[in-house]
Amino acid sequence: MIPFLPADVSPEVAVRQVRRYREMSPAEKLALSDGLWDLALELAKAGVLMRAPELDEASALRRARELLRHASD
Repeated sequence: MIPFLPADVSPEVAVRQVRRYREMSPAEKLALSDGLWDLALELAKAGVLMRAPELDEASALRRARELLRHASD
């Protein structure tokens, strides 16, 4: 059973993806979530730099982390 089926994913693919997640070890799941966090941070930083190109990398990274920290509020 799939609790949420994205509109752009076929049911067959969604079932395979859920099955793969269930087969993953805790370490694999942690590595996957770590990679997704890194991607989200890079995307947030890119968005910050698009809106404020005068910022240096360190400042943009700080703002991106702040945005992500508040995203779950």
